[in-house]
Amino acid sequence: MKCYFSTYYIKLGLIVAIFFSLEIYLIHFEIDNKLLNSVLLIVGFWLIYKNDIKITPWIGFFMSIFWLWWISLSFRYYNLSYLIPLIILGIAIFYFILFYIVSLFNSKIVVVLFIIFGIGYIRPFGFDWFDFKFLLPHTYFFLPNSPPKPAKLKIKVINTHISQNIKWQKSFIPIEIQNNLKIIKNLKNYDIVILPESVFPIALNLSNDILDKLKVLSKNKTIIVGALEYKDRLFYNSTYVFENGKYKVYNKHLLVPFGEYIPIHCCKNLLNRIFFNGANDYTPAKNFATYTIKGIEFSNAICYEATNYQLYKQTPKYIIAMSNNAWFKPSIEITLQKMIIEYYSNIYQKYVYHSINY
Repeated sequence: MKCYFSTYYIKLGLIVAIFFSLEIYLIHFEIDNKLLNSVLLIVGFWLIYKNDIKITPWIGFFMSIFWLWWISLSFRYYNLSYLIPLIILGIAIFYFILFYIVSLFNSKIVVVLFIIFGIGYIRPFGFDWFDFKFLLPHTYFFLPNSPPKPAKLKIKVINTHISQNIKWQKSFIPIEIQNNLKIIKNLKNYDIVILPESVFPIALNLSNDILDKLKVLSKNKTIIVGALEYKDRLFYNSTYVFENGKYKVYNKHLLVPFGEYIPIHCCKNLLNRIFFNGANDYTPAKNFATYTIKGIEFSNAICYEATNYQLYKQTPKYIIAMSNNAWFKPSIEITLQKMIIEYYSNIYQKYVYHSINY
């Protein structure tokens, strides 16, 4: 392996990774040109063809950093900022080893096929945001389906801008709740109003006063909000649907590894105690949730779920999704999330209503 650690190979691997990542950053800064995006990918593959296969591990090393560095940012809010460089390096080393194994086939065709078709099947702890195909809808290499039509309802999607620094502070929560209620009250002549994930940063099912206010407000429109649910000593990340003075709760099925649960079962309690002040994992629902509003069926998606291909295999043509992206601000996370949703909604012909904080 020592022969791979040449400055020349490292530089070339970095350059190829830039060509395979630049599209995300251009779109993030609202520069979206199909011709330019297509050329970037062509040049990237041409560089692989023209150069030594020993650049392959470095493509994986740098490409994974460019795509996934933002994952580490959420640890700022657990007073674990010192882990940020270690997490980024750990991700990069994982993909360096993976691409190194691919390079052992000594075939540039295998390398190209792995980048195009293979990366997406490598899902550490189920996380599958590192997939080359998510770049394709913004190039000429994608054959788009006709766009799905929106539901025949008046739907208002609300986006909020609450910093993660203050979102869960006890002193700010009452202000946030009152702002939410004011927004909902002022929205008239809509069939459905959608607010983001955890827009009510409390266990809403235990707050009868707020529940009663939302029930009253739901008598002339359906209100969909994100909050926690606490029952049987377990916490759930949930969607609350208020309609005609009543409400139902739909819990998240796919949880974020290391964000909402520890996927290493043997040391789950130890890791929670060391890094997360002994906090318990969220509890997942057994299945994806669906609900019907005014005769139209919707799939429920909370953040991470909206980027998972399994959700798009569900029956409903429409998806109501909610996210709190403040965990990862500032970063390309929201852009990559949007690109993934665009890809799957096109492939599976779904229409997605997505309410986002930040």
